[in-house]
Amino acid sequence: MKRYFTLLLLGLFCFLLVGCKKTPEEYMIKTMYLDSAFSITPSVRVVGPAEVLNTLDTLRDELSVITNELDDVFNPAKEDSAVARINAAAGKNPVIVSDEVLMVIGEALAVAEESIVGEVALYDISILPIWEKWMFSLKYYNLFSDNRETIPNQETLTALLPLVNYKKIILDQEQKTVFLEEEGMKIDLGSIVKGYACDKIKAYLLSLDLTRAIIDVGGNIMTMGFNHYEGEDHPWPIKIQTPYITLYHPNYETTKYIGMYYDSDITVVSSGIYERYIKTEEDIDYHHILDPRTGFPMDSGLISVTIITQISMNADAYSTAVFSLGLVEGMALVESHPEIQAIFITTDQKIYISSGLENLFTYNDNITSLGYTYEGVYHETDH
Repeated sequence: MKRYFTLLLLGLFCFLLVGCKKTPEEYMIKTMYLDSAFSITPSVRVVGPAEVLNTLDTLRDELSVITNELDDVFNPAKEDSAVARINAAAGKNPVIVSDEVLMVIGEALAVAEESIVGEVALYDISILPIWEKWMFSLKYYNLFSDNRETIPNQETLTALLPLVNYKKIILDQEQKTVFLEEEGMKIDLGSIVKGYACDKIKAYLLSLDLTRAIIDVGGNIMTMGFNHYEGEDHPWPIKIQTPYITLYHPNYETTKYIGMYYDSDITVVSSGIYERYIKTEEDIDYHHILDPRTGFPMDSGLISVTIITQISMNADAYSTAVFSLGLVEGMALVESHPEIQAIFITTDQKIYISSGLENLFTYNDNITSLGYTYEGVYHETDH
């Protein structure tokens, strides 16, 4: 499950956004880096007439208020946050919360309902007690230091599995409370709240009649309106990064993305295994998306899933859920939602897209040299 990370990265699976080219004098780009929140630094890039953007001296601070307030409410590491209070009261008493907290938790539970396999929700916000035992934030592998770390033992994780059950998260809409039925339970909304932050920032920009922007909250990307260059409007071009390719790869410029497409007013969120993981002395990688059935990293046969839709909060949660379900069941879930599209990369380096991306996604042939094959739209007969 995604959490509040200490490293400033574009996300579990980076997006390379091609910015404005030559813009007419009346248009400009205003890039703002907000205060650190969720242990990342959100950024917002607004495109618009210079005469308008030059008057927005306080916009950066106004947007920072939005993300800071969400961090204060949803960060379980902050003692006075709503989530920390819910966790502290587990098995004891319900906790009164805001309508906003009820809504976000409710959305997470709804996605959990769609991720059930064998009576277990593979997307479950109550995974935190197990997540904490892995200590990912302190143990992420760093290529330059080659740090090797230990992992929790099976007995420790197995003992905590009964605490992971989204059905024991009780919401009372009338009393406006949240109750965790068992002592020791803990929830973490890091897999959904950064997307929600994108949605709130977008709503605020629209309230100011700002309609062209790119919002990035920890790799949750939101495009607003159209890019503008050479006197014309253009959809934003979005490139999806190739797994494991870094700036140090000899063919980085030609192989850094698996493909691209153009779109406007969408959000793009990925979950994957290759950027945040623990490496052991035995040279085994353990990524951070955990399986509620075992307490160990999810083995879904995927390197990554990219979700494309309109509401970033939904994209955030579905990216983890669909990744956990794997290609067959994950694609079935995507195709059951006409408003959602997805790009899957399997561990055998095959790339599949959902039906709604046909004729929109352009594969980068250069990555064929790395062993990737483009399979196009996934069909059930493919497996």
